[in-house]
Amino acid sequence: MRTELAFDPACLIGAMHPETRARLVALSQSLSLRAGETSNAMEAGQSVFFVVAGEVRVSSLLEGRIAFQDLAAGDEFGLLYALGGHDAPSASLLALSDAEILVSPACTALDCIGASAGAAMALARMFARSLESRLSGLDPLRLVYRDLLRAAKPSGDNGWTIDPIPRHRELAQRAGVAEEEAASAIANLVRLGVARRRYPALDIADRETLRRLSI
Repeated sequence: MRTELAFDPACLIGAMHPETRARLVALSQSLSLRAGETSNAMEAGQSVFFVVAGEVRVSSLLEGRIAFQDLAAGDEFGLLYALGGHDAPSASLLALSDAEILVSPACTALDCIGASAGAAMALARMFARSLESRLSGLDPLRLVYRDLLRAAKPSGDNGWTIDPIPRHRELAQRAGVAEEEAASAIANLVRLGVARRRYPALDIADRETLRRLSI
């Protein structure tokens, strides 16, 4: 299966020199997940995983609470810990679509990145985007969108829903915003056609737009 993996040239692994990339793939574990399938392949330790194709939701225990993160093709998990010399936390994966994952030893991933100028530049761009996202993360609407994105569950054929939709007060508390801002975020999604009210649920009509709004 490894020979069939196709990497986006703009992503970290795709930017590696072909020989370096082949070495990384050879020393890594390939993992295929169907939409809705889960995996606990990411155990605590010095490892990194790269999303080659599809989307996955990562849940991990951080400071006594469960943290969720949605990753798309080209994203990774665990690299920041590896750069700091720390073990990444255990993580469970939920495939939001059919997905291909590459689980790599952290030391191997760092060696391969360091051996390729293209990958090093891709890493710098990746962290620059991450910093920009963190700086913009104080936008209250964006915080609500992120919470809704995490709460949405697959429904029917290619559909997503939040059932039941939390009350504005509960949603505001979860996202850390004012109740009025939570209500405004919902109203904005409905106005844009991204979501539809279906009491007691909120159907997500355009999950990709919701994902972009949450970034």
